[in-house]
Amino acid sequence: MTRKVLLSALALGIMLSAAVVGFFAFRDRLADKALPFLMARGTALSEQQAERLERDVEAAPHDFADRIELLYFYSFKHSSGLTPDELANRRKHILWVIANEASSAFAGDPAMEFYPKGEEPDPEGIEQAQRLWLSQIGKKPANSRILYNAGEFFSSIHEYPQSEELLERARTIDPSAYDIASSLATDYWHDARYAATSDQFRTLSVKALGVFEQAIKNAHGKEERRFVLPYAAQAAIEAGETAKATSWSREMLTMAEAPEEGRDYSDEIHYGNIVLGRIALQQGDVDGAAAHLVKAGGISGNPHLDTFGPNMILAKELLEKGDNKPVLEYLEACSKFWKSDDGKLATWRSDIVAGKTPDFGPNLHY
Repeated sequence: MTRKVLLSALALGIMLSAAVVGFFAFRDRLADKALPFLMARGTALSEQQAERLERDVEAAPHDFADRIELLYFYSFKHSSGLTPDELANRRKHILWVIANEASSAFAGDPAMEFYPKGEEPDPEGIEQAQRLWLSQIGKKPANSRILYNAGEFFSSIHEYPQSEELLERARTIDPSAYDIASSLATDYWHDARYAATSDQFRTLSVKALGVFEQAIKNAHGKEERRFVLPYAAQAAIEAGETAKATSWSREMLTMAEAPEEGRDYSDEIHYGNIVLGRIALQQGDVDGAAAHLVKAGGISGNPHLDTFGPNMILAKELLEKGDNKPVLEYLEACSKFWKSDDGKLATWRSDIVAGKTPDFGPNLHY
């Protein structure tokens, strides 16, 4: 009887262990499809909870879901600074994902990114990640997901030629993929905005526009279109495609007029009006351009605009026409969301009042 009880207990223990292993394996298979849930959990972790989760990963090193939560924790804590131990843990998890889950959706997530060289507090981590991504590409050169994820990584550290080469290869393999076309077009648009000459600017804008059009064609629904339309409309006007720029800008403003709950439409309102204002100005409608500029400033802001500030190209073009009033009104409106401007708005305002043309710097391109 005792022997039967022991055997039964042993069998039950084996079954429970197998069930636990099976549960965690199933959980990890689902991890890539549950990123919003894991992001919510990761960003809500306390430091003590993150430390406990690190110990869990040490005990179960193949737990992908726990690593995702931790990387979201470190990503969202990054702005306030990571300790040396946290930097080491972040690097360890990033390298594990590249080595073991390189084709996953999470491998291309912003939580997998480093800051550009010179800004990143873990430069050795960048070098290791670069080598590991290139090694993975060498092993599976025809895997479009690995090429895309690696391209996102190189773009995040501002290695744009490398990023573009990888994304171009990925697009050749999978031309119908929205995210590949969107990322490649965004890289091309970055190149255009920082071109050395006006001729290069136009040439690169045409190049970016072509890929933005593919991304829009490949988009699945309104949300994916929303992401690329502000950039696509700007590229279109620089490429001389006024009809496309007008159509996409009006589409953005139409979206903003019927907002979905919980969605921010600051980009659509801002860039839609900037582009339509520039088109109005090109057609000789100074009053219409001024009205669009004022509307472009009438937003609540979002992380991008709150950080980098408003686009100033239409304001500059109106100043060149001698129309200062709407520009001053625009600056006042932008002060309500751009709180971290380092005094730029006040300086620009003073220059305009004094009859000078301000140096808007990179805000002509943001």
